[in-house]
Amino acid sequence: MRRFISLAVVTLVLSAFVREGVFAQATSAPPAMDARSIKAIRDSIKREGEEISLLQHLLEAATVERRLLEHTNVRAWVIGNPVVRDSLFYALMQADSSVESEAGTEAEVLATPTGDLIQVRFGSAVFKGATLKDALDRSSDRDLYRKVVESYKYSKDIELRDESSRLLTPLRPELVRSGAIPDAFSPISLRSNPHAVNGRINLSLYDIAFRSGPDWGGEVRLGTDEICFPFWSSGQTAFLATYQNVKFGIALPFVWGRNSSDVFPPFILRGRTLNGTRGVVGEFDFGSIGGYLSATQLTKNDQSNLTDPNNFYYVTAIGQLYYSFAVNLDLNNLVRVKVGIGVHRVSNGRMVRTPLTTGGTDFQQSVDVMDVSTVGSPIIKFEYINRKVTDKFTASLMFYDFTLMLTGSMELIPGILSLEAKYAVQILTTWDPWVSPDLFVFTPRLTLRW
Repeated sequence: MRRFISLAVVTLVLSAFVREGVFAQATSAPPAMDARSIKAIRDSIKREGEEISLLQHLLEAATVERRLLEHTNVRAWVIGNPVVRDSLFYALMQADSSVESEAGTEAEVLATPTGDLIQVRFGSAVFKGATLKDALDRSSDRDLYRKVVESYKYSKDIELRDESSRLLTPLRPELVRSGAIPDAFSPISLRSNPHAVNGRINLSLYDIAFRSGPDWGGEVRLGTDEICFPFWSSGQTAFLATYQNVKFGIALPFVWGRNSSDVFPPFILRGRTLNGTRGVVGEFDFGSIGGYLSATQLTKNDQSNLTDPNNFYYVTAIGQLYYSFAVNLDLNNLVRVKVGIGVHRVSNGRMVRTPLTTGGTDFQQSVDVMDVSTVGSPIIKFEYINRKVTDKFTASLMFYDFTLMLTGSMELIPGILSLEAKYAVQILTTWDPWVSPDLFVFTPRLTLRW
């Protein structure tokens, strides 16, 4: 800054001399100068000085915006040496007594990498340019300028870069860190939520899920998507408690859904074949590895709501384990792949009447298990998320036991309302007797935060 001002003054003085004809050709004799010429030179120098003062005043009045310094080499620090800080404060107070009201505040310094001071701030009092230089030059400590510049070496840096700013540069596809996968693909995660909230809840026909704080939450699920039986097609409802990436709870039968419904034509809800059971359910998802476990049974309390007492089916056990990875295609698009293996057991039974005593007339009903089928299948699932704020949507495709289940959702009101649909269909021409031909159902999904 000092070099720039000195060079500007010399340049302007020389230009004034040239304009007034002071310098003649080298071969000419120096012209005689009268009083008018001398006065003209003095006036020109004065005008140039006034112009420099005006420009300097505009420079010092301008505010140095932090966002303009984010990607520069400008240094910023808080003077840590109390002696240098007090000497600087008193030197500035002699130049402007109003800075006395900022006594006790920290001294923040801006300077170039070459050691030129740009700005010094005490609280709301700011000194720049010539005002700063003059105040330091009038100080009794002739080395104060140098001491302030060198205080950078042993002082606390001020971070000029805004941590929330991002450069929108093209990204190559890259793997998502394993620990971040569950939060990135969870609709109720608070860690992946851009807004700071204490809790979140999702409501739909398929499920109710909530999260209170980053770790605890709960879910109520209708259907068993893990074996491609969404909505009421499995006859099952799960009540789960959630801690981080582990879920555990109980399963209970779902009474309704035994008959088809055409309340919303042309979307027909087909009646279920499976019957619900009671037991325990668990699930875990640690990003790269996950699984699902279920152990249930048909009880006497469930025998009055069977789909067909003479021939009915129910699932008694499910076990699944998968490996997973996710890829960031760019800033807004993520893909997750799950590959694993699963097995579930389906029992086929009928209700029979047996006499309580030999030759008696009193009977009791009991379940006669006619057959038990153990089904094993690979698990392949693709999940896709588009995280654009104004056009967010998700999609997934899952294969299990020769059944495909497609899921998609589109956000209608950002962060509040979306529309979601599921479609499950067996891709064999002859399917298992407990599987419905197909099922399509859609639901609005409401998201609330607090």
